[in-house]
Amino acid sequence: MSIANSCALLLLFFLTLSLYITFSTAANTIGVSHTTVAVAADNVPLPKKVATFLPSDISPPTEKYWYSRLPNTPLPKALEYLLQPGHYPSITREFANENVSATVIQRIYRRVYKRGYKRGDKKSLKSALPDSTIFYQYNDLHPGKKLKILFTDSGTKVSFLPRQIAESIPFSSDKIPEILKYFTLEVNSKEAQVIREEIGGCEEPNMEGEDKYCATSLESLIDYSVERLGQNVRVLSTGAGKKQEYTVSAEVRMIGDHKAAVCHKMRYPYAVHYCHVIADTEVDEVPLVGADGTRVKAVTVCHLNTSAWSPDHMAFEVLKIKPGPAVCHFIDSDTLVWVPNKDKEMTP
Repeated sequence: MSIANSCALLLLFFLTLSLYITFSTAANTIGVSHTTVAVAADNVPLPKKVATFLPSDISPPTEKYWYSRLPNTPLPKALEYLLQPGHYPSITREFANENVSATVIQRIYRRVYKRGYKRGDKKSLKSALPDSTIFYQYNDLHPGKKLKILFTDSGTKVSFLPRQIAESIPFSSDKIPEILKYFTLEVNSKEAQVIREEIGGCEEPNMEGEDKYCATSLESLIDYSVERLGQNVRVLSTGAGKKQEYTVSAEVRMIGDHKAAVCHKMRYPYAVHYCHVIADTEVDEVPLVGADGTRVKAVTVCHLNTSAWSPDHMAFEVLKIKPGPAVCHFIDSDTLVWVPNKDKEMTP
C-alpha cells in the first residue's frame, strides 16, 4: 500500500471518529434523565404531525419577541431563566409535585374540600389549610405587622417550547388520552391527574368580571397581556425567600390602577401560564424584613370585590369571612403580574 493511500485511510479514520464524538456529544446534550425529556428525545413517540426535533427554521423562544411587543418593559426575573438556553429542559416529567406554593395549596384545598365537605370531614379540611400567610384582609398590613410567610414557586423547572411546537400539542380535556400518549404518561399516574386538574382549571367557567386564558408559549403569554393592558406596562414578580417571620417595614404602596393581569405558572410538562384579568384588582408592593435580616419587596394582589366568588374558596375559610369584602394574597415567585404603567416613561 502506498504512503498516499495510507494517509488517506488514516484521514478517513480520524474524520469518522470526529463525527462520532460530535454526534455523541450532541445526543448527550439533548438527552435527559428518567424524569426529564428533551424536545428531541427519541424515547417519546410524538405524533407524526409534530417534529421530533427542532427544524432549522424553528428556534427556541428568545427575548427578541418580548422586546418587539414590549420595547420599554424590562424582562422580569421570573422569565429570564426560562429563556436561557439549556438552563431548564424543554419538557419534563417532574411536574406532579405538591410543592407548598400558594397556587398548589389552593388546588389541594379545593380537591380535599370536594371530598371532605360531603362527609363532614372537617379534620381533613383543616389540615389542607396553609400554615403560613397567603391571604390577608385589605388594610390589615401596616408597618410593624409580623407575618409568617413562605415565598415559593410552582416547582416546575421547565422552559417554553417554540410556539409552532406548543400549538401543535393538544391542550383540552377531550384530548387527555392524546396528551398522555404524547408524553408517555400512564393513565393512572400522578402526572396524568395533575394534567387533568390543570386543563380543567383552564376550562372552568369564568367568574363574574374575569377574563382568563392559558398561554402555552411565550408569544401567546405576551399577546394575551398586551391585548388586555396595552404595551405601556410594568411586569412584576416576587423574589423567593425562606419560610420565616417577616415584619412589614414601611407603608404598603399601590402600583398602577385597579386593573391587572396575573399569570401563574402551571404544573405541566412544558411552560404554561394560567392568566386572568379580574375586575377591581389592586396590585401592591409590601416591603418586608425577615427575622434573619433578609429584605423582600413582595408583590401582592388585592381583589376588591369578592361577592361573585364561590363560598368554598379557601380565602374565606382562612380569614373567617364570607364573600364580598376585599381579599388580598401574596403570590409565588414565578407568578407574573402585569399592570398599566401610569408614567409616560418606564421605570425599572
